[in-house]
Amino acid sequence: MYKLDLVNNQLEEIQETTFFENDLKERQHIEEWIRKNPEVLGEDLLIIGHEYDKFEVNERLDLLALDKEGNLVIIEVKRDATGGNVDFQALKYASYCARLSPQDVLDIYSEYIRNYALPVDAKDGLMEFLEVENEEELNTILNTNQRIIVVGKEIDKRILSVCTWLYENNIDIRCVTIKPYKLDNHIIIDTNQIIPPYKLEDYYISKKNVAKERKISVDQDVSDFLQEVSNFINTQTDYTARYGGKKDYFVGRQFLNIPWKFVFVYKKKDNTASMFIESDKPQGVELIKKIAENKLGILKDRNYSAT
Repeated sequence: MYKLDLVNNQLEEIQETTFFENDLKERQHIEEWIRKNPEVLGEDLLIIGHEYDKFEVNERLDLLALDKEGNLVIIEVKRDATGGNVDFQALKYASYCARLSPQDVLDIYSEYIRNYALPVDAKDGLMEFLEVENEEELNTILNTNQRIIVVGKEIDKRILSVCTWLYENNIDIRCVTIKPYKLDNHIIIDTNQIIPPYKLEDYYISKKNVAKERKISVDQDVSDFLQEVSNFINTQTDYTARYGGKKDYFVGRQFLNIPWKFVFVYKKKDNTASMFIESDKPQGVELIKKIAENKLGILKDRNYSAT
């Protein structure tokens, strides 16, 4: 990191320091910085818990947050070096949080609000942050998944190896460095995301692709089915359709903030189709199947199979 010397028109290096040398503590300082300004971690987060210790084991996690999708985010902070076991510690906390119900999340945030005398109602604060309109929708998206963010001045190489493996195996984990620099009597803090690495593809300018408009007619009963399901869930995007070759095409719908995705694959040559339902909630799949079978008869009449 450098500062500009305007008089001589040159850059002067700012020396990196340590939190220890400047008597900056993990809990009293670094956790407080993140608690008050979670955006320093590079995304929009709502802190709902600090030093939370209400698990049945005698352990406490540093910071607990929500992201904009309603996922719980476990934030583990280490002052200078992370050491070799922070990854397992964070995974333990993620497993503890996996069983928290929407009411548990609301209770944790309520306690946090009381502890810090914040001028907000817990339920209203969650609904505003997640941009939902009612309690039913709030309960549907709260804690559908858990994420981990490891923060430290230096991330141990063993931790980087484990976190990289976890990330490559679809565990949402990030490693962020937070480093202090000293400039005269001021401490400057810099953060940088190490894992996952930023994709080089994001920085290239590619040739502009002009999509060709192709009108695809959607079977009326399929359209009715999508509408019936959207009414059941009460929030949706428009369905999309695309060709899958000369004779087959796909129709699907993914619902906003809902971990349910529906895709129809048509085989025109024998007038059959398959309906694929992806969901983290098995009971949700069964409800959608029931709507299709009982109200519209799509699965039965058109040889649909659901997976």
